[in-house]
Order: sequence, then C-alpha cells, then structure tokens
Amino acid sequence: MDSRIFYKALTLVVMNFISLSYQQEREHQFWSYSEHLKKPPRSEDSKALKVNIGMYLESLGNFQETQMSFDVDLYLYMSWTDPALRHSGPDYIMINDDKVRQSLWLPDLYFANARNAHFHHVTVPNFNLFIAPDGTLAYSIRVTLTVACSLDLINYPMDSQVCYIRVLSYAYIEKIVNVTWFSLNPVMRNPEIGLPEFSIYKFKAEKCNGQYRYAVTDKSYKEDNFSCLDATLYLKRSLGFNMVQSYIPTGLIVIISWVSFWIDRRAVPARVTLSFTTLVSLSTIGNGMRFALPQVSYAKAIDYWFGACMLFVFLSLLEFALVNSYMRKSEKYEKLSNKYSADKEEIITLPLFQKTHNEMLRIRRQSSASPLLNGLWNRRATNSPKVSPKNSPRTEKRMPNNNGPISYTNRVRFSNDISEMERMLVNKDAHSDEESTEPCVEEEIEMSGSFYDNVSPITSVKIPPKSQNYKNRLPRVNDPRLTMPQSPTPIMPEFVTIKKSHGSSRKRSVQPNENLSMQYLEVSHLLSRRALNVDKTSRYLFPLLFIVFNVIYWYYYLVYQQSQESS
Repeated sequence: MDSRIFYKALTLVVMNFISLSYQQEREHQFWSYSEHLKKPPRSEDSKALKVNIGMYLESLGNFQETQMSFDVDLYLYMSWTDPALRHSGPDYIMINDDKVRQSLWLPDLYFANARNAHFHHVTVPNFNLFIAPDGTLAYSIRVTLTVACSLDLINYPMDSQVCYIRVLSYAYIEKIVNVTWFSLNPVMRNPEIGLPEFSIYKFKAEKCNGQYRYAVTDKSYKEDNFSCLDATLYLKRSLGFNMVQSYIPTGLIVIISWVSFWIDRRAVPARVTLSFTTLVSLSTIGNGMRFALPQVSYAKAIDYWFGACMLFVFLSLLEFALVNSYMRKSEKYEKLSNKYSADKEEIITLPLFQKTHNEMLRIRRQSSASPLLNGLWNRRATNSPKVSPKNSPRTEKRMPNNNGPISYTNRVRFSNDISEMERMLVNKDAHSDEESTEPCVEEEIEMSGSFYDNVSPITSVKIPPKSQNYKNRLPRVNDPRLTMPQSPTPIMPEFVTIKKSHGSSRKRSVQPNENLSMQYLEVSHLLSRRALNVDKTSRYLFPLLFIVFNVIYWYYYLVYQQSQESS
C-alpha cells in the first residue's frame, strides 16, 4: 500500500516537471519570435529596408503670426515589406487590435518641427493595418500637429510664406531604414480646406538634409544621414482683411487731415483739434496692428505705409504752424497800425487796386515763398532795415501795386453821415450782450477769404459791426451807405480812408503817424496773403504727393515683388 502511493507521487512529480519544461520552451520560442518581429525586417538582398510614406491633409488652419505656428490634421500612410509575415491567404489580412499592432515592428517616424502632436483614440485608436500575402504591410494613422513655421514678414501683408512638415526616422540611419515618398501623389489635401487669411496654391514633396549626430556621449558621438522628407506648403496671404482693417482707414485719416487747408486760417482751435485728432487716431490703429504681429527686427511693408501716413499728418500739422505764425505776425502789425493811427479818429487806410482779372489771377498763383525770397534778396541788395517807426522803405517794395512807391497824398476821406455811424457803433457796444442780428465779422472774413481776393472794381466800403473781439478788423468793401461819386470817366483812388471815433475816454500813449500806420497795415496784409498762399499750395501739393507715394508703393509690392517671387 505504501509502495503504491510512493510510485503515484513520483509519477506526478515527473509529469509536472515535463509539462513545465515544455511550457517554458514554448514561451521561449514565442518571445524569440516577438523579438524577431520588433527588429526591422531585412530584404532578401540584405539591403536597407525601404519604407514608402504619403500624406493626406484633412484640415489646416490657426495660423498665428506671433507664435509662428499652424495646426494641421493629417493621415500618414506607410508601406514596407516583411518576409516573415507572408501568408497563404487569398487577400489582405486586416489588423485593428492595438495589442497585435504593438507586437509588430513599425517604422519609428516622427515630425521634427512639430511643437505638439497627439494620436487619436476616440472612439478607438485611429489606425489600420493590412498584410498582403507577399508580406507587404499598409499602415495608416491619424495625427494632429502644431507645426512651427518661420515666417518672413518683410512684405507683410503682401507676403508669401513657405511652410513644411518634416518627417524622418528617429533611431535608424538611412543605411538601415530608407524612407521615401510615394511615387504617385505623395501629398494630397482635402479640397474643402479654406483658410481665411491664406490661400494654398502649391504642395511639394521634397527631400531634406538628414545629417545628424547620434549615440552622443560625454566624449564621443556618431554622425550619419537619416532619411528626411519635407511636405512643403506654399501659401499666399489674402490682402482683403488688411485692406479693410488697415489701409483704407489710415488713408481716409490722412485725407481728413487735409480738411484743415480749407478751414479759415484764423480758426486756430478747429485746425489744432483736427490735426491732433487725426494723429492720435492713426497712432491707435498702428498700435493695434503691431500687437497682432511678432516683434521682428526689420521693417515690414505695412510699417512703411503707416510711417508715410504719419508723416503726411505730421506735415499738415507743421503747415498749420507756419500759417499760424504768419497770422500772428499779421495781427501784430495790424495792432501797430491801429496804435499809430490819428488820435480820436482811427484812420483805416485800404489800398484800392484797378487791376485786370488776369493780373489778379497771376498774383493769386504766386507762391507764398516768392514774396519772402524777393524781399530777402532786395533787402540783401539794398541793406534795407526792418520796419520801424522812423523808416520803412521795405514796405514800399512789398506793396502789391508794382507801379512804384505809394503816394500818400491821393486819398478820399468819407466823412458823410459820420454821426450816424458813430451812433451805430455806440448802440452796438451798448447791446453787445444781446444776440446780434447782423452778420459776424468772422463770417464775412471766411466768405471773402482775403482783402486781395476781391478783383472787382471797388465803389463802396462797408463798416463791419463793432464788437469786442473784432473791433480792429478791416472793413469789407461794397457798403451801400458809403459810396463814391460816379463820374463818366471812372477814376479809382489809390486809397480809401475811414474815420472811426473811439470816444473821449480813450487816451493815446504815442504820437499818431498816418504814414507808419499805413505801412504796418500793408505788412499785415502781405503776411495774411502769404498764409493764404501756403494753404492754397497745400491743397494741391499734399494730395499730389500722396498719390505719387501710393503709385510707387503698390507697384513695388504688387507687381515688382510678385514677379521676383515667381522667377
């Protein structure tokens, strides 16, 4: 009984030992086969394994100039031949089990210029694997990448960009694994891809330089060529967005700044407000545009545009400063003229001209710089001093009448109904707080523009309403209350002098000098005329220069640069 139990136990131990040895042998064979599958297969001629790849771009977008990157969703296709996976089946064998896929050797490709990449697992891992009877494998996966793209913004926003997606093997050099493009349609894209800012006009599959260092240690490294492929995208930026958001608004701001050339040159607050408002608006638009672009060390095409627009607005502000300088000098000499007028009677002397229409047009077309240059030249030739209470020969040479020095004896004084005019001025002062029904002097000046603008024969003079701000302004012509006697042969006087009483309370601190008063008044007229000529010249010069700049700018970037890029 005991011997039987002993033999049975011995038999069980031997059988378990044999079974365990057989199981270990099977496991060893399985792991040996798995390790064989994890190695890159060798072709029959022992050459490098050839792996063919292709791409299909499903979506493209999210271009960020500040980050210099874009997002792409693509399908990557790979094919190679493994003799160990040949089978006798009639057709391809499909494998969609991730565990089986992990047990096979797969090309170790990666995207060299991808900042971020991930494989899709919803709802299942997005891959498929087919094995042909001859051992050829067709493998495809879906990945999403954030690819870096170095943008060249020197022609922004009329620029063309070249971006690429770089693929290469990570561990195997070209002598072991040779990665190449498909011979037919290596890079394809979804025809429904539409970019809001760019248009894709070409794809190109290229090879790149894959010389890298590997097996790097503290004191040594290896260097060899890896298979490197580039899927190059050629992009052209659309100009419509920047045209609506940048070019048209800034161009209109520049045109609006020219409105100040048509505003009355005495309206200082209006012209200052308009100039500074356009300058601030232009700066605000420029700052908003720069925040959306990277801070590059070179000037872009849109920077030249903004710089030119800023220059035009700034020049209009300088033009107003020049006009205002002339007008302030004109007002100063006008006050000096009133200061040296006769006591108790302010003698307002108006030069009257009997000139033809063509002569007046010639005077109007004369630039503001010509009288100044002529005056400086005459002053240098004659060493004539400036206008002073003692002598003023410069004034006679600056007179618009070129017939010679002015005769101060030929005058006509209107003294009819002076008492009625005085009562009108006194009543105007008494009711200065009430609302006036007569037209303001400023309105009359804006309508007339300048005393020298009136080219019609002068037969009357109008006394403007007296006010606190404009009591020393020059009267307008054509007043029906003061008329010159008509004669069969019209004889035009050179000057018309008007008396205006200021009351007995006014005290004079200087001696009256009619000749000096008239000379100061003529200098005031000349400076006012120069300010008007500067405004008139700017009305045509600024638009002309802006048109020339636009022609050069758009021809260079839309015609010349495009021809250079295409060639």
